[in-house]
Amino acid sequence: MSKVLSICSGGLDSVSMTLINKDEDVTLLNFNYGQKALKEMSVVEYMAKKYNFKIIQADISALSWIFGKDNQLTNSDVNVEGEYKTSVVVPLRNGVFLQLALAYAYSEQFDKIILGSHMDDCALVNDDYAFPDCTPGFFDAMELAARKGTLKSQKTVLVQSASKLHMHKIDLIKKAYEIDKDVLFRTWSCYSNGEKQCGKCDSCMNRRRAFESAGIKDETVYES
Repeated sequence: MSKVLSICSGGLDSVSMTLINKDEDVTLLNFNYGQKALKEMSVVEYMAKKYNFKIIQADISALSWIFGKDNQLTNSDVNVEGEYKTSVVVPLRNGVFLQLALAYAYSEQFDKIILGSHMDDCALVNDDYAFPDCTPGFFDAMELAARKGTLKSQKTVLVQSASKLHMHKIDLIKKAYEIDKDVLFRTWSCYSNGEKQCGKCDSCMNRRRAFESAGIKDETVYES
């Protein structure tokens, strides 16, 4: 049984990746980085309780200024859009999460860190990756940097994203649906923090399309 640290937001992708690895010795690492959608954190708490996963909730919201003021996810003055805009990219968010996760994983002798970032996040938009810090190359570089920055006697901590496994969003949700549809439909994709998921932002639209493409009835309750 591998000792696994899951960077889990409570969103569809990271929860699916966690469910796929549920039979390992899983610890959930959840970040409050100043995001609008704080409701996603309750999903992580629910899954931790249901599966008796250990959970670490790291509040780094005091550092939210490092992500700037131009992204939709952390700045309430930036409108949430219904299609992909570069303002949904939180600069090096996965890099920040991984730096902290890797330090902890090396300290506590984990075997690997898992993330839900998948191949659709690596799609090219105007000759650039939609989410550059979701690519296999980025994760390989972070893994190598950590290896270079730790003692040779320490066991290497692997960084395993869905994108490194060549998995797409529909691959994740198909597998997760077979494991636990209850948890799957509790996930929070919306960039906003309303009573229900808005159903209109880029992330909600991706969620809708993924279930449709996977041939799974979407039981998510949306505002519209």
